[in-house]
Amino acid sequence: MRIVFYDRTPVDYTAETPFVAPLGGSESAQCYLAIELVKLGHSVALVSNTSAPGRYRGVECSNHRDAGTSALLNAADIVVSSNEALGRFIRDNLRVTRPLVIWIQHAHDQPAVRGLESSRERKMWAGYAFVSRWQLDCYVNVFWVPEERSRVMRNAVAPSFAEIEPTEPWFMRSEAPVLVYTSQPYRGLDVLLDAFPAIAAAVPGTKLKVFSGFAATYGTPLADDPYGEIYLRCKATDGVAYRGPVPQPELMRELTGAAALAYPSTFAETSCISALEAMAAGTAVLTTNLGALSETTGGYAWMTDFRPDREALARAYAEMAIEALNGMRRNPEAALARRRAQIAYVREKYTWPARALEWQTWLAEIVRRAAA
Repeated sequence: MRIVFYDRTPVDYTAETPFVAPLGGSESAQCYLAIELVKLGHSVALVSNTSAPGRYRGVECSNHRDAGTSALLNAADIVVSSNEALGRFIRDNLRVTRPLVIWIQHAHDQPAVRGLESSRERKMWAGYAFVSRWQLDCYVNVFWVPEERSRVMRNAVAPSFAEIEPTEPWFMRSEAPVLVYTSQPYRGLDVLLDAFPAIAAAVPGTKLKVFSGFAATYGTPLADDPYGEIYLRCKATDGVAYRGPVPQPELMRELTGAAALAYPSTFAETSCISALEAMAAGTAVLTTNLGALSETTGGYAWMTDFRPDREALARAYAEMAIEALNGMRRNPEAALARRRAQIAYVREKYTWPARALEWQTWLAEIVRRAAA
């Protein structure tokens, strides 16, 4: 098949970017999937906001503003558009006649998908790809998205995480735990900073490393980053080291030595690549049961109920994290067995080669149906 991934967001990236620089989850997912589809023998293009068009890892990358974009999309067997409800734009402005699939990582309340309120927009899409059943159900209930054209096509971990060799865990080395936060700052970092002093007091020696920020991930100048104050708060809190976003290989090294992903999520995740990658590295996940986090982590995460009151959530999260960390230390053999099981779970269910086979089958079905 000739497959084109179309992404009109302002992020400047190619299929090479997630291997060398920080990149958002949706963009990274497109790159990894495109590369694996090339390995399966398909002709794949990625149309994004790249400033460096060219062929990367077998994927032809171009800028969505290029004059040849309409011709490129019409030369495809199928077009997969990322996250935005652009069906009418693609049909009416770009004059694309090929079957369209929308791959949505966003929650249903995000502005980019609001166009799905229109029945005309919904009719533009031959397929809807969602990253969890929880997310799919939200779209069916809110937008009346046709379930018969929808599929749950789950995320997966970066290739480096799929082949990682976990180190000996902290609780077997008699070391103090190191926690990491790797999501965007608005998704619960403030709650974590509220909870951390209590955690560090109850589990002496606990440290926290924060890999979060818009500057490197989305090109936002640090001076314009709206969460600058929370980074300063990180730096001012004892036991907390603010690192900012880092490339995937470096993040992998950090996670392999960490005790837990500390993520008191206040954002309804439709999936959570951060949690999956932590699990693949053998890192425990301490989070809330908001959105699709429970579905995604498959019962391997330690969770507390989400509470809209920030202070109450911070207290509950601290209690859960303290119990989880002390429990690992009290019963290292049980913790080790759970760790091995979570690693096996991710390697079986969340790799891009496996996901590419699912996409290949589904996209071929849509192409055949469109040609009938």
